[in-house]
Amino acid sequence: MEFDTFLMERNQTLFENDVEINLTESGVHPCTIEDILPASEAQALLKLPLGYGWTDGRPDLRQAIASWYDGATPANVLVTNGSSEATMIALMALINPGDKVLFLVPNFMQVDGLGRALGMNVRRLPLLADQGWQVDVEALRREVAGGVKMIAVTNPGNPTGAVLSRKSREALIAAAQESGAWLLVDEIYRGGEIDGVETESFFGSYPRTIITSSLSKSFACPGLRLGWVVAPEGVIAETAKRQDYTTIGSGILSQLLAAAVMAPKTRERILARGRAVLRENADIVARWVEKQNRWSWQRPAAGGMAFLRYDFDMPSETLSEELRKEESVFVVAGSWFGIENHIRVGIGVEKEHLIEGLARLERFVARRGLI
Repeated sequence: MEFDTFLMERNQTLFENDVEINLTESGVHPCTIEDILPASEAQALLKLPLGYGWTDGRPDLRQAIASWYDGATPANVLVTNGSSEATMIALMALINPGDKVLFLVPNFMQVDGLGRALGMNVRRLPLLADQGWQVDVEALRREVAGGVKMIAVTNPGNPTGAVLSRKSREALIAAAQESGAWLLVDEIYRGGEIDGVETESFFGSYPRTIITSSLSKSFACPGLRLGWVVAPEGVIAETAKRQDYTTIGSGILSQLLAAAVMAPKTRERILARGRAVLRENADIVARWVEKQNRWSWQRPAAGGMAFLRYDFDMPSETLSEELRKEESVFVVAGSWFGIENHIRVGIGVEKEHLIEGLARLERFVARRGLI
């Protein structure tokens, strides 16, 4: 079952519990407009003319986004409808049918599915779980030896929350340089670090680098559906051409609020809010895992999710479906990211929901004698 189908069906299911616990989200619990704008500025939105606005993004928004990437200017930024559109138009602009795309997994599977739908030769390269979800350097070298048009990776990772090491970063850059490949890096979880410093962006590390991101995860504003591409100016021009035929541009209300979010002082305040939530909830998961005999994890470095491993014989999709039917708890199957015997649990949710969700998960496996 595809993830979107799973979410569509959830509202059609009758539950034994009165309260649904949704642990599928991988971002921080959403902000409100009051968290972003002073009351006077929020009130002024009532008089905003609802025209088309800037199709490539308000100048102040593009400037604010560029300021988060060393060496970037507004000319390196295209504002999109979420990171999904950003990734889609980047693929459409740069990759042709038959071209080889190397896709590092586990990962959000858009590049894999969309690339194949567009006729691309998508090959998966597994990250090394026993090395903290880092790049298999030798396997990477073998894959690029015969030529590759693009290498796609997410950093910090989804669903693992792992941050690539210096060795992994250097290996990816070297492989891209040697093959002349584009390096597509989804950095949507940057800024959501739990225990460490902010993740270094790949932008500026290699001339053929394309960054995609959005306000949906670390910035806790998924409802704005506001994302971006940060890339060389030529790439921005080509992606903008494709956007003319996808959505034309993003909404002016979303752009206005996004400009406020990405203003440096507000940006740091909102990210600090999210990190506090993630840190507290990661500790809750850590204490839960310590009490379990058949569950383990690698504490995420960033992002709003825990990737939990279990050692009993049950497909992760079966576990996720039975858990929602019996306990009204929604989690994401590891198989949907290309990894079995794992589930992804959102840790950016309200603390009480996380505690209750974990308790119901424990009850679910105990009922089957899998403790």
